[in-house]
Amino acid sequence: MREFGIRILGIQLRGYRKNYLVNFSDGSGNPNPLSIIAGQISTGKTTILEFIDYCLGASKHPEHIEVVEGVHTARLGIMAYEPVPEVESESDATVDITSLADSPDAIRWGFREAHYVLERSIDGSANSVRVFSGTLEEATGFPRLLSVDISAEDNISKFLLQLCGLDGIRLRQAPTKADSVTHALSFRDLAPLWFLTNTRLDNKNLTLEHHPFKANKLRQVVDLMFGIYDEAGSALSEQINQLRAELAEERAGSKALWAFLRDQGITGPLQLEERSEQCEAALRRAQRDLAQLDERAVERTSFAAQLRDEYLTRSQEAREAGARLRDRETLLRRLVPLRAQYADDVRKLTMLVEARRLFDPLSVSVCPACATELDAPVSIEGDQCSLCRSHIPGLVHHALGSVKDGSQTGGLNGYKQPVEGEPQDVDISKELRSTQRRLNELKEYIEKVETEIQHARKVSSESDAIALSLQRQLDSVTREAVTPLLAERDRVAKAVSDAEAAKNTVAQQRAMLQSVETKAQHVDLLTGRLAEANRRLREIQENQRGREDLLDGLSRRFGEILADFGFPKLSDAEIDRQLIPHVRKLRYDRVGSSGALTLLALAWELTLFELAYEEEGRHPGFLLIDSPQKNLAPEGRKSSDAEISDSVAGLIVNKVYAHLRRWLSGAGEGAQVIVVDNVPPTAVEPFVCIRFSGDPQKPPYGLIDDATSV
Repeated sequence: MREFGIRILGIQLRGYRKNYLVNFSDGSGNPNPLSIIAGQISTGKTTILEFIDYCLGASKHPEHIEVVEGVHTARLGIMAYEPVPEVESESDATVDITSLADSPDAIRWGFREAHYVLERSIDGSANSVRVFSGTLEEATGFPRLLSVDISAEDNISKFLLQLCGLDGIRLRQAPTKADSVTHALSFRDLAPLWFLTNTRLDNKNLTLEHHPFKANKLRQVVDLMFGIYDEAGSALSEQINQLRAELAEERAGSKALWAFLRDQGITGPLQLEERSEQCEAALRRAQRDLAQLDERAVERTSFAAQLRDEYLTRSQEAREAGARLRDRETLLRRLVPLRAQYADDVRKLTMLVEARRLFDPLSVSVCPACATELDAPVSIEGDQCSLCRSHIPGLVHHALGSVKDGSQTGGLNGYKQPVEGEPQDVDISKELRSTQRRLNELKEYIEKVETEIQHARKVSSESDAIALSLQRQLDSVTREAVTPLLAERDRVAKAVSDAEAAKNTVAQQRAMLQSVETKAQHVDLLTGRLAEANRRLREIQENQRGREDLLDGLSRRFGEILADFGFPKLSDAEIDRQLIPHVRKLRYDRVGSSGALTLLALAWELTLFELAYEEEGRHPGFLLIDSPQKNLAPEGRKSSDAEISDSVAGLIVNKVYAHLRRWLSGAGEGAQVIVVDNVPPTAVEPFVCIRFSGDPQKPPYGLIDDATSV
């Protein structure tokens, strides 16, 4: 039986602190037929299924506090089966896609495995899904950005439907009316057939009967999946028309691109590869010729090696002499203003000394009244004149004070003892001598620097002249040896440049050819899907299967699965025209037992999944089941259902898993089932892919295993 659809390989939650990974594949990268996520409650088991659903286009992601605080992106690794031409000979591999016949059956088709990674953020960028090629460990290339809005041209729903062969199909709002308004099929319309949530197990809305519009779509999807002629035939016809139109457009674009490439002289990958090798060879030859030419130039001028070395030595000396000259000139420019400043300070201090000597108002030694010589010179004592005892504020200019002898008497001619709060007299003559000494030292140093500048200028000029003379000698000596090689070197250098330009041109042409080949691959895929749609339409037309035949088959399988489960008091099991299950001549939602509701929901979901897979219907090929033991009793625990005893419930749970194992290893080989179960039976322990302990001391604690305190 041919494999088809989608398989889940793993889910990775990329977090702020670390990443969290759950694998559903074996060591070789193949999906496990049965994967069980086990563990205690509130450890993130259901969150895994919800994130798978989210990456497949669901509108909401889990919003548990540990998820919001620890995770920013979810990545889902999937494996899909794509239609590709079956190449049987080397000549088939070089078929020009533009030469294909209009019939989609003109070449042979098969299916190949393709790996993708669907990445979706849980923050503000959650309205798009990034699709990478490769696995979770090795996602490669630039991602393809797909919108989650099905009205967008490129959306995740269309991508997933293409993998299931259901793209381009439209559903009627009123199935009984041929002229009914239609809307595009969405991958979300298939969700009830591949995700049995915990709530649907016993909420008495298994077939979405409480939402007539959704129930109507579900019935149409089931008809399409099982090839009911009325629905599937018309839908496939519409799909074929759309695929033909899209294929014609893509082929026209591919032909136009091929024509453009031929106009540019690009005939095919083999010719481009040959041209690339030729350009590489030409570039290597030109580079080799250029290197040999440089070696010849060096050899011809080797006789001037001593002159060249001397020229280099003299050039270095000239540079060093120039550096010394610039250093001395810079130093002189900084010293000249300093010398002027010191000279100005000397002038100012000299003026103060002379002013002290010329304008001292208290040099009186004879009394002006009686002409008697005074015993002591007149001075200012405090704020009073020693002669007339008058109060004379502010007469003393302290800058005029000086020390003439060692006395400590006050006054302008003597040293005044420092008094707190009053300015202290300055010894101007001492400061003048100190400043004059520094000025003289600075003048001497400036004269020395000027002498060094003159010497450095002379040495620099002589070094420059010697270096220039040696350069002219070297040019004169080597001109005859080098000149014949210059033209040849220009020619070889141009050859190198031309070879590099040709190589770049070939690289650009290869990139253009790659884009055309990508376009051709898309044409291949469209051709494969069109061939598959035509094949299915022919099968439907030949078999002319009706809904009654489908319902009979569904009812038989439904009863068989319930019998495998060991359903108590089983009789009259059937699925009616509305896809609603019945047992004991009662609708499933009127049976009354919560445990029975769980079993009926499981049996109904497995009925559609198993038959669709066995009959090569367009089911995605995987099934997610959340809590199959709901309302039943796990091993060693008490049942919550009064109708089903503890021993019977435990036996039924084992039989449910036994049925899954038997079918997956038999008629369902290649399909995939992922189950979330708190306490799965010991018989299926080898199928547990991860078990959460709920105990921080026993890792893994839960899905977000470092959020043990939340």
